[in-house]
Amino acid sequence: MLEVAMKTTIRTLYSKGYSKTRIGELLGIDRKTVRKVLNEPEDKDNEKGGPWPSILDPYREFIEIQSNKGISIVRIHEDLNDLYGLKCGYTTVRDYVAKLHLTQPHAYMILDSLPGEEAQVDFGYIGTLNVSGKPRKAWVFVMALSYSRYMFAEITFDQSVKTFVRCHVDAFNYFDGVPETVKIDNLKAAIVETDFYEPTVQRTYAAFAEHYGFLPNPCRVYTPTDKGKIESNVKYIKNNCFKGRDFESYEEAEAFLADWLENKANKRIHGTTKKVPVEEFKAEEIHKLRPIPEDEFIFTKSEKAVVRTDCHVMYDGNLYSVPYTYIGMDVDVIEINQLLKIYYEGKEIALHTLVRNAKGEHRTDKNHYPRNKTISQEEILSRYQEQLEDIGSHALDFLEQFRNTKMYRDHHYRSISGILALARRYGNDVVDRACERACYYGNISYKSVKKICEGGLYDLPIEHVDSDNHETDSKIRSLSEYRDMMGLGVISHE
Repeated sequence: MLEVAMKTTIRTLYSKGYSKTRIGELLGIDRKTVRKVLNEPEDKDNEKGGPWPSILDPYREFIEIQSNKGISIVRIHEDLNDLYGLKCGYTTVRDYVAKLHLTQPHAYMILDSLPGEEAQVDFGYIGTLNVSGKPRKAWVFVMALSYSRYMFAEITFDQSVKTFVRCHVDAFNYFDGVPETVKIDNLKAAIVETDFYEPTVQRTYAAFAEHYGFLPNPCRVYTPTDKGKIESNVKYIKNNCFKGRDFESYEEAEAFLADWLENKANKRIHGTTKKVPVEEFKAEEIHKLRPIPEDEFIFTKSEKAVVRTDCHVMYDGNLYSVPYTYIGMDVDVIEINQLLKIYYEGKEIALHTLVRNAKGEHRTDKNHYPRNKTISQEEILSRYQEQLEDIGSHALDFLEQFRNTKMYRDHHYRSISGILALARRYGNDVVDRACERACYYGNISYKSVKKICEGGLYDLPIEHVDSDNHETDSKIRSLSEYRDMMGLGVISHE
């Protein structure tokens, strides 16, 4: 029986134009044998994995089972070394799997980054883990530095904003520094709307990024090359750390992940860079990272509120002002680092220091009110004084006496505005004389001046009493005097 190599030679010579007789002469075999080989199907030679035997043939069944499970070639290579003590290269396993399954290669665009320039983050679902005896859905958070490929991973049980921020803090502490930019997938925890040109970064994440001094860089929608590194890392961790493995508890899974990350993932020779991530990180990247801020980023809580008609929102028993244009609207109130930030549709519209250990307090920015609502008491009276000067000197006397009334102390200026309204109706001269009469009798109110104007009492003479005799002569007053004091004057029946 001819060897596979001889059969290959016969077919090669025949394809180059040699006749069957000439091939027989060259190889020292019968012409009929050459004809038989050429009539045989070539697939027959490949029935057992290829024309030449491979070191992996004894493990073909294991490789096929693992590959059909979706286990990565990297993981298969590791398991062959760990479980069977087989010492062979990664490319040997890769080529063997390619021959078995005729895998179609994928083309990727390489995006280079400078040391410390960029990190990429994402979540990957890893199934369920036992927590206190109950199964819970779990994800793995991954942050990888784009230059060195050094990465951090952590198990989570949700993808909330608070969890997303906490994982960032853990990753920065693991790296002992902060990259210039963090490229994020369009996660609900970080991105409010997936708009390539104007992505609105989720308000808490934006505040967190500002605190740590990095630029959030959302990936473009439907552009896988923007996040190729992190997607590759998430897939690598899911397939090589978690897939096909069972854990009794979260603590066991977390400990396994930490050990795997430290001793395998970051110490392997990276398939793209051909360098060891931890070595490249320590040599080139760690000193390029920004320092971690000394002040801790504190994220406590966030809630919805409605802007009241007094231009304030209620938060934790205290009131905080908001621009008047947002009255009646739903806003988001978030407490961050002793500050209270108020947002409307992702836009910050107010910022206040947080009231601590008190209830019923106000934090009011006068600029949040319309201009006509922010005039001070003195400004109001100054305006009134200018208008009362036009009416007359007695109107000014009325204002001076008004300053000593309870109405003034309670910031109610209706009496003054009422006087101005009467001047528009009756004229300056009438109102000025009416103010004179009201001041004489001590009736400093809008109503008294109005009655004097309506009754025509401003034409009546005012009885000036001598101050020396006033006390004794006026111990008993007549009804007409009381009527005069009330601003009614003496009514004539003529």
